[in-house]
Amino acid sequence: MARLELPSQLSSQNLTFFPLPIFHLKPSLAALAAHMKPLKNWLTRLLTPTARRGDETMMRPHGKINVGQGTAPSRSQPDDVVFGPVTIEKQRPAKPAKIPPPERPKTQMAQKFELPKYVCFKGDNDKYLSVQSIEGHPYLQFLSDDIGDPSVKHIIYNNGDGYIRIRANKNNKFWRRSPNWIWADSDDTTSNDPDTLFRVVKLEGNIFALENHGNDHFCHRLTYEGKESCLNATIPSIRNEARLHIEEVVLSRRIYNIEYDLEKAKVYDSKVLTMVKEEAINHGSKDTTATLNLKYEIKKEKKWNSSSSLKLGVTAKIEAAVPQVADLSVELSTESTKSYTWAESNSNTEERLSNTVVTVPPHSKVIVSVLATEATCDVPFSYYQEDILTDGQTVVRKFDDGIYRGVNSYGFKHDISEEKLENVSA
Repeated sequence: MARLELPSQLSSQNLTFFPLPIFHLKPSLAALAAHMKPLKNWLTRLLTPTARRGDETMMRPHGKINVGQGTAPSRSQPDDVVFGPVTIEKQRPAKPAKIPPPERPKTQMAQKFELPKYVCFKGDNDKYLSVQSIEGHPYLQFLSDDIGDPSVKHIIYNNGDGYIRIRANKNNKFWRRSPNWIWADSDDTTSNDPDTLFRVVKLEGNIFALENHGNDHFCHRLTYEGKESCLNATIPSIRNEARLHIEEVVLSRRIYNIEYDLEKAKVYDSKVLTMVKEEAINHGSKDTTATLNLKYEIKKEKKWNSSSSLKLGVTAKIEAAVPQVADLSVELSTESTKSYTWAESNSNTEERLSNTVVTVPPHSKVIVSVLATEATCDVPFSYYQEDILTDGQTVVRKFDDGIYRGVNSYGFKHDISEEKLENVSA
């Protein structure tokens, strides 16, 4: 219950004071306000502590407030007191600056490599990906155990921009996303359809992932809608089912007709090594001669590899001459052509013996060292590659991406120095 106390401007002779709930006064507010302005202002302040707009109640802000036709409140009035009809102008917030969406990481796109031409794909279930007719469509299903199965052979077309197209050997159709299943049903021989393009991501060793360019999702093994272990592109990241082991459908390989481009050879990491050190000591008072047997080893390393085209799981034998560094230039070794294994480091050690005769002065020692310079060289070369496939087909291709890397020593010389013995009595 509240008591009504009128301001001093109202005469007590004209009004009767009695306890009354405030809501009983609401029907008479209009009449009182029409005749007595001070009462109107007082009642407005009493009954309107908040500003209302529709069903939403808002406390009066410290921002801009318009007071009907009245005047602004005086300094003696509280900040939250406003007379007359109250309207609040809603300040429209400034639009935030547009932030472009983050780009998908394309770090693997910078990798410069080419998949082999004839391959097969093995999934995380240890089955090869083969073309199978399901519901009248050529699905790609992880089903076969035999690398010699014609349905598991696929042909790679490298675009040179990180994307590839893949043609199934069984029906000579290109892979295509439809809608997210991967079918071997496309006759399009161009690179215009993004659903037929796949980005290759090299993970480790012979493990790769394929991202479909049509929806930027990775291909993975999926069992769904009655299709068991079929290839589908619906995941945004690489998980276990998206890890594909790629193998070449090649029984044997031979590398031949290697042609080095010696003019483009690079020599680096040159350093002087002490191969061996021996000394002869003369404690006598006359000159003496001594023969030093200088025995040391020379190590050589050789490796033939490709800078872009990958050789996956196939051992290749090559017959080639060996480049070597000589006085900061590169020349072909005079050693006979031998057989080497592609992409493997071939190391060998050569033992040498040098007998050196020196004269040693009295009360002195002579130190003889064999010095040499060791350096590494990279030499580009072209070559022919002959493959015999699992179906008996022989394929010969020429490549220009060969890189030979070798380490050898050169510039052997003897360094002879002399030192007086200490604590020699006269």
